Amino acid sequence: MSGERKVAAAVRDYIARQHISRDEFAFRTRLGRSTVDKLLTGLFSERTLAIVEGHTGLALRGLLEAGPEPDPVPAEPAAPVRPPDRPSIAVLPFAYFGPDPEQAFMADGLTEDIITGLARLRWLFVIARNSTFVYRGRPVDVRAVARDLGVRYVLEGSVRTAGGRLRVTGQLVDAETGKHIWAERYDGDPGDIFTVLDDITEKVVAAVEPHLTAEEGFRAAARQTDSIDAWGLAVRAIDLINRVEREANREAQALLERAIAIEPSYARPQALLSWATWWSAVCYWDEDRPAALARASERATAALALDANDPWARMVAGLCHSTLGRHDRALGETAAALALNPSFALGHSVHGLVLLRAGQAEAAIAETGRALRLSPLDSLAGLYTSNHGLALLGARRFDEALPFLRRAVASYPAYPGHYNALISCCGHLGLVDEARDFIAIRNRVGPPLVVRTLVANLAAYAHGPTFVEGLRKAGVPEG
Repeated sequence: MSGERKVAAAVRDYIARQHISRDEFAFRTRLGRSTVDKLLTGLFSERTLAIVEGHTGLALRGLLEAGPEPDPVPAEPAAPVRPPDRPSIAVLPFAYFGPDPEQAFMADGLTEDIITGLARLRWLFVIARNSTFVYRGRPVDVRAVARDLGVRYVLEGSVRTAGGRLRVTGQLVDAETGKHIWAERYDGDPGDIFTVLDDITEKVVAAVEPHLTAEEGFRAAARQTDSIDAWGLAVRAIDLINRVEREANREAQALLERAIAIEPSYARPQALLSWATWWSAVCYWDEDRPAALARASERATAALALDANDPWARMVAGLCHSTLGRHDRALGETAAALALNPSFALGHSVHGLVLLRAGQAEAAIAETGRALRLSPLDSLAGLYTSNHGLALLGARRFDEALPFLRRAVASYPAYPGHYNALISCCGHLGLVDEARDFIAIRNRVGPPLVVRTLVANLAAYAHGPTFVEGLRKAGVPEG
């Protein structure tokens, strides 16, 4: 690696360790974005290095003087490393295929950014870059790498440039079986290369998280119930909750109670139990809805007491505050969840819902739309679709909301809340016959829909009057 590329890598590492963006680094150093972009490609002046060294304490000029070093060669391990008890992953250096070898920094930078993003997932053990970059530029056997590094999963990919376009591919592999869990392709315009790479990094991390969680759930479900640890019980419960079905929810709550008994100091099962209880309340599976919402809030508070840095705990606490009309506290919690994990697609969707209830419809649309773009294919995509449609409804963009709300009903046919939003939208658009059909279906999956109930349930939400107006136009009885 040349001295210039060592300097660029050292600065990228510094930015990653400080958890700041390139824009923030440019602001702090007063160098400007274009100068920082050049620095990260290995183009810089003596003055730029002096400023960065003074700001960061890095000895960058020493890297130039040291001269090039050969890439390290992977050592032959004496024996395979045993994977840790929790899920573990290695991100192999993305391969670069393009006409200009000097552009290979893009693949290295993307790999490093993905490692940093995945490392935010506190439940996931991520192999450090120094251990995976020894495989850079060499053909590898994924299973052999996983054995050497002691991981369950491997993420690999490539970066290609041709004809003024950038293409990134990635795939997630179960290293024990060789099974491909997830694969995707991303295309972009390399004109603003760092913005494109930041966007791709966020999408990759957002897509990998739910697929890993689901795979861990399958792994736990395949084992004898008595042998599943607290982590396995928690991920098994996630899948059950996400089905939005009464019996599945009850089973999930039972699993989470067991997980809490096994490991009382583990925050995630408490947060998920709050999530399950919240669903039980909003779906009217619990006869005393207010009491169930109160329990959900108490469990979210208990999760935060155990780990204030768990994004799920923050998100569910925010959702509970929002449902009870405490909008300022809700926005603080959901924003904190996203600060802890910016690639948390579910967190973005819930934050959008909280914004909508607090009266910020356009900001809500941006957040719920971002959730759809980040992770359009995971098991919660139906919820993302519903929240986006609801945000559009709240902004009185009824034509745009309709297709999303129709899709939401198809995703969760047992959840009455999605029917309510669709019926309201149909009412605003004058689709009375369609609304009548959905009212009949809706009344088979929940208590009879009457305007009086929704007026009470939505009283604390800014979009409530618009929602209720649509119900009345659709012919829903007052009750």
